[in-house]
Amino acid sequence: MKHLFLLSAILLFVAQSFAQNAGYEVLRISDETRNRPIQIDVWYPTTEIEKTYNYGFSKGNVANKANIAAKKIPVILFSHGAMGAASNYSWLAEHLARKNYLVIGVSHFGESLVFGFDSIDPTSVARFGDRTKDLNFALESIIGRSKYAENIDSTRIGAIGHSSGGASVLMINGAEFSPEKLVEYCRKSKPGNDKGCDYPRGVENDITRFMPTKSARVFKAIVALDPAVGQGFTKNGLKSSITPTLIIGSVKNDFLPFKFHAGYLGNRIKKAEIHKLNDGEGHFVYLDECSLPIKVMGIPLCTDANAVDR
Repeated sequence: MKHLFLLSAILLFVAQSFAQNAGYEVLRISDETRNRPIQIDVWYPTTEIEKTYNYGFSKGNVANKANIAAKKIPVILFSHGAMGAASNYSWLAEHLARKNYLVIGVSHFGESLVFGFDSIDPTSVARFGDRTKDLNFALESIIGRSKYAENIDSTRIGAIGHSSGGASVLMINGAEFSPEKLVEYCRKSKPGNDKGCDYPRGVENDITRFMPTKSARVFKAIVALDPAVGQGFTKNGLKSSITPTLIIGSVKNDFLPFKFHAGYLGNRIKKAEIHKLNDGEGHFVYLDECSLPIKVMGIPLCTDANAVDR
């Protein structure tokens, strides 16, 4: 039920409405300049019949490896939360595909289990340089070098992200981020329930791996779902954004205090609209419905508060 509310808010914001089925394909590419693999989940409109699909984390309904059924459609670049995967948000991607969008879901090496358990490195969460370069490389690969290129309207690009992914899409749109500012907040000012400060940073000599890279593309709209690292963004850098931005945040947050993250960003981005979830929704309500007994820093990933219907 909560997903229907979120979908309505997002679709009203990005304004596109056609009825198709959802096609789906998984691609594995590599950025050779960084010797870095990237997984892309692509959802797109098709006329072929959907069937139940097991993503691993959850189940959905798609026409796997179907033919795309539309020309010159808008693109949504999607960025997952810390240590997650793009397919963990299939509820949203499938619906967007049915509404005639092509969704590019990017999964990040070091964070995502799609690359295998041995690839996991929790310190990679802090490397927004890696994250944003992955997003930019994936976007350019699909728009310019993939079989989907001729079906895409490259003048209509939006970006959606959750948690660290919400921060990442703000970054590629040019929001100024200071890793030092975030470190200072976590050392001196953070409230006790801010789990975002508990991820390990590790030791890194290459500062560029922490510093985000802006996209060369122009985004028509940005949607950040309960975005993370709010205190790492500079006030002046947020005020300079002129892109219509939707911030959706959980007010009674069990992971990222609304005041310091979603609320902070929504109040400082020039063209931001804020939707507050006030009914006990936690930080993970934005993911697919799931039943895995996983906890992230003590917070259940798949179980919501009693009154919340994900």
